[in-house]
Amino acid sequence: MTDIKSETIALAALFQCCTQIQRLASTGYYDEQSVSCVIRALLVTDPRTIEDIYEPSRLMVGFKQLVDSFGKSDVAKTATTIEVTKMALKLISLAHSVERNSKIFSRLSDEIDSLKRAVTAEHPDFFEAGISVVNDPTNIHLFGSLYQSIISPNFAKLLIYGEERHLRIPENQEKIRALLLAGIRAVILWRQVGGRRFLVFRRKAILEYAQKFS
Repeated sequence: MTDIKSETIALAALFQCCTQIQRLASTGYYDEQSVSCVIRALLVTDPRTIEDIYEPSRLMVGFKQLVDSFGKSDVAKTATTIEVTKMALKLISLAHSVERNSKIFSRLSDEIDSLKRAVTAEHPDFFEAGISVVNDPTNIHLFGSLYQSIISPNFAKLLIYGEERHLRIPENQEKIRALLLAGIRAVILWRQVGGRRFLVFRRKAILEYAQKFS
């Protein structure tokens, strides 16, 4: 049976990643709290429930974007919303390709486990820590480098549109790669709880759940 709650939370996480990538590419800044939620989730490898991975109250940006992207309101269909939606769909396709490549998928899982050991050795309180610890530049660098070393060379690159002056800054490039990795994690979770690329059949139920938080 489809778990609408879990599907919606995972999709909200994906859209939260995409909104912050778009914001970073366009303005050079992102919402630290929104980012910390999805970055922290990268290292949650043995959850009991989906709330152990993503706290719904910290996905408000993602829930709102999910409603704007798949709702019927024409007012919400701004250029930004359209760009974020396209990015989310591209990440769904990319994550599907990663999952289908068993060698790459296994390597990615192993590297995530290694990063978890390294990060928690440096920050034993990582999972309970504040935003500044989770979003520490060293952590962002590690996640961005993982994306660059495993995903970038083996799959088609995702084009990120924004202001060139922001996109050419190395720190911003690392942040975008880390968020892309977080987006892939969200998609993989979405598929694990029953999500499929043809959202139309459960769109109404997903939107109803997302609207509780948006």
